[in-house]
Amino acid sequence: MTTDQVRPPARASERGAATRSALLEAAREVFTTEGYAQAGVTDIVNRAGASVGSLYHHFSGKADLYLTLFEELNTGHAERTRRAVRQARDAGIVDPQQLFLIGAREYLDMCVEQRELFRLFVVGDGPPGFDLVRRQRIADWVRMNTEFFVRSTESQEESVAIVMTGALALASAELSLSADAGHTRKIVDGVIDVLSRLGTPPG
Repeated sequence: MTTDQVRPPARASERGAATRSALLEAAREVFTTEGYAQAGVTDIVNRAGASVGSLYHHFSGKADLYLTLFEELNTGHAERTRRAVRQARDAGIVDPQQLFLIGAREYLDMCVEQRELFRLFVVGDGPPGFDLVRRQRIADWVRMNTEFFVRSTESQEESVAIVMTGALALASAELSLSADAGHTRKIVDGVIDVLSRLGTPPG
């Protein structure tokens, strides 16, 4: 097989990936400015410079675009917080609470940086069934965060994870509604301080 015979499928694959990315970025812009309910498929494909056919080639419809944006945001958050925690462990930090707080700050920092998109998922304007998906992700998050407390000998380790994760989820929702980045950063500092005291055992 010649080089010329190999290249066209690669270019087609690259074009497909570029179209998918353009559709997601366009959906993000339309959803965050118009809201999910008011957003139209035509608006999205026009902004992406694509066709309706290409949208349905990559996604099943408007709801699929919304859910994909949500899952990619969650994946990005998870990867970034894991990296921050891994770097802290490599630096010699082993205390579960400190590791949790490092991950929490990284997560909240991302909420501030991407608060327009994050706001989209907390205002209640989503496709049918999305609230259940979001609650399931929070439940998964609680299970993941429990690992930061597994070294504790206290029987309430899971309860601590639930309370701290719930507080973090509520805080992140409030942060997404803030229009002032500077003020929002101060709130992040306050939230981390409160969480550090929530996880401290009574003397």
